[in-house]
Parts: sequence; C-alpha cells; structure tokens
Amino acid sequence: MFDLPLHPIVVHFPIVLGSLLPFLAIGLWWAIKKWQWTPKVWALVSIVALVYSLSAVVAVQLGEEDEEKVEKVISEKVIEEHEEAGELIPWLAGTLFLVSLGGFTVKYSKQAKVAMIVLSLVAVVPLINAGHTGGELVYEHGASIAHLPSDHKAAIQSGTILELHEKGDHEHGEDDDDDDHDKDD
Repeated sequence: MFDLPLHPIVVHFPIVLGSLLPFLAIGLWWAIKKWQWTPKVWALVSIVALVYSLSAVVAVQLGEEDEEKVEKVISEKVIEEHEEAGELIPWLAGTLFLVSLGGFTVKYSKQAKVAMIVLSLVAVVPLINAGHTGGELVYEHGASIAHLPSDHKAAIQSGTILELHEKGDHEHGEDDDDDDHDKDD
C-alpha cells in the first residue's frame, strides 16, 4: 500500500471535511439558537475547519510532489488547471477557520456564525471543482499511468495490457470460467 501515491489518498480528507462543514455549522447554530445548547459546542466547527485547513495544505503539498511524475504522462496545461483549483482550497479552508473563531466573540457571534454557514456553503463549489479536475486527470487523461510499474506502462503503450493481465492471472494459478465448468461435469 505504501508504494501508492499519497495525494489521492490524503485528498479525500479535505473533500469530506469541507463538504460536511456547512452542515455541521448549520446544525450547531440551530441547536445553540433553538435548544439553548451551550455556545461552547461551536468549538466543533472551529476544530473541523482547522483540520480541514491542515489536511488541504498536506494534500496540496503531496500533489506538488506527484506533479513531476504525472507531467511525464499528460499535458502540463491539464495538470495546472487542477493545481490552481487545488491551491485555492487551503486558503478557503483557512479563511473558514478564522471566520469560525468569530463565533466566540461576544459582540459579533451571531453574524460570524451566519457568515460561517454562508461561506462554508459557497466554498463547496471550488472544492467540487478541484475534485472534478482531479478526477479528469485520472479518468480522462490517464494520470494514474505515471504510477504503474514499467512493464505495465509498456504494455499499455503497445496495446497489450490485456495480455499482460491474463498472463498474470495464469501465473497466480487462476483459471478462466470455462475450466471451472468442465470440472463440474
């Protein structure tokens, strides 16, 4: 597992946290307002925003490490589109963290909480864009090829990847379905 690139693994943390953050903020704002929950529970919003920020920074750093390898396989222009979309996320997440801290102020607590809800909802759009452009890199442009072993890359380029896959199956003692049916007769 550790020979896999870390960016595609780590990037799921900011995606999930950034997507959940507005709902957490709405839920806690409602609970504080309607059910008289202690305003201290708003700390959960700040904690999630902080972890979102940190995970976004780590995801961007790992993406930059991955970039050189992927540039050998696909156009730099396509990579730059995803890179620019991704680099915006730590800034948005950091801003959300700072806004969330405003929920603890005495004078502007209500406004800060409403601002947090609105901004975190709006911030989902660039998050979706970054995820979408990353998916395009992998599924439309073949960025994952950069991380394949050399024999697999050569097989893909020559069009013999299926032959390599079938050879691998037989080497591991796996038979095709026709042989299994013959044994049952």
